[in-house]
Amino acid sequence: MTSYSKKITITASDLTSEPVWADPKGEFVPVPGLKEMVLKSIPFGIGDPTQTIYVIVGLIAVIILVLIIKAIKGFPLVILPLMASGFCLFIYSTMVFFLQRALDNLPKIRGLQQGSIALDPVEKANLIARLEGNWKIQPLQAAPNETRAQKNVAFTDALVRGDKIILSGGLHNEDQRKRKTTAVKNQTETTAVKNQTEEQTIRPYRAPDGTIYIDNFGSILISESSDGGEVELDNALGIKFLWQRGWKQMAGGAPTGAAAVVTATPVTAMPTSTTGVATEISALKRLMDQGILTKDEFVKGKAKVLGMDR
Repeated sequence: MTSYSKKITITASDLTSEPVWADPKGEFVPVPGLKEMVLKSIPFGIGDPTQTIYVIVGLIAVIILVLIIKAIKGFPLVILPLMASGFCLFIYSTMVFFLQRALDNLPKIRGLQQGSIALDPVEKANLIARLEGNWKIQPLQAAPNETRAQKNVAFTDALVRGDKIILSGGLHNEDQRKRKTTAVKNQTETTAVKNQTEEQTIRPYRAPDGTIYIDNFGSILISESSDGGEVELDNALGIKFLWQRGWKQMAGGAPTGAAAVVTATPVTAMPTSTTGVATEISALKRLMDQGILTKDEFVKGKAKVLGMDR
């Protein structure tokens, strides 16, 4: 999540569910729809050309009215419209200039490698089953430098339920303006503020080179520990994190029933026993009941488990 001001907060759940493709040159790409969303959040219609004209006309009207009152004492009225128009144009140009600078600083994301395809229902169900539950989040690198337009938000907890990731905990910096007093002029101070809980959706993809993405923005699943207690991620912003189970942070062993051997690139193997088949089908049925898989995806996944898709 990225906070753009005290009044504008945009989360991943507000953005597109379609795959965002990476730049062929390897450069990070703008988030589709983010710029437009920020512009709509700006007051007075500054970001919308169809509304800006009303702001300019309103400013001109107010300035003309003020100057006319003063002109009663002999100021040449013929110059007033030109002065008012020039002043409004200057104000508008200044606002647009700083707005454009802020838009240029909006975060960019990795995107999916060209040719990536969504995981099939069985692989998706297996991945979600491995990620299910509570995690503690540890950053593996320093956060990017903050700007007035972009504040870093570091969550401390993740809860995976079905195909949803609930991020919570942690703090972020927020600029707050002090009220003017007789002794102190208006000042801005930075305060640590609790993060708002954010919900993200797991939309896994596999790239042609085998890379596994857990969302449509380009967050990479780097590795999973053999005991199921750690998952290393490189999110779409290019920041690496380590997810740890609570028992893993306390240096304990894996609880009974914990995941066994897993890899960053899941391999779909046919179940070799009736129990394995039943488990796979039950997992698919549970995901369909939760609305994560469609009925068609469930049927295809069931056929694959039973070996009937060949």
